[in-house]
Amino acid sequence: MPEMSKTQIRRFLNKGTFTGKLATVKKDGSSHVVPIWFVLDYRNNEDDLGNMYFTTFIGSVKAENIQRDNRISMCIDDQTPPFSFVTIHGTAKLYPYKQKEVLKWATRIAERYIGKKDSKAYGERNSGEGAVLVRIKPTKIIAEKDITAWE
Repeated sequence: MPEMSKTQIRRFLNKGTFTGKLATVKKDGSSHVVPIWFVLDYRNNEDDLGNMYFTTFIGSVKAENIQRDNRISMCIDDQTPPFSFVTIHGTAKLYPYKQKEVLKWATRIAERYIGKKDSKAYGERNSGEGAVLVRIKPTKIIAEKDITAWE
């Protein structure tokens, strides 16, 4: 299976509306996996993947897990042939509630997944009291493309 270049990884992660399947570590050491909407931010680091951002609420299982143990894994996959995926291992950081900042990211994420028309309303809905911004800093990336290709 061919590995993806950094450019291909970035293009893949920005493609369409792929969700990330985020795994966090629960109190008992087992994993907790949930789908998330995310965006990349590589504006300050054009040579690297950059960071990934998503929003959640402070009382969510994923937020509580990240506060206790910041290690995460996330898999993003294309479920159409010839199939490709990116798996990211990294650390996550929760940022204290700042409505303006959470609104900015929640709106940007919404624009990716539901379109520009409704992104502002969705961003406002997901940036209220108790919402937090989460930054994922990748430490290891595994990315393979065209898994079922014969060449």
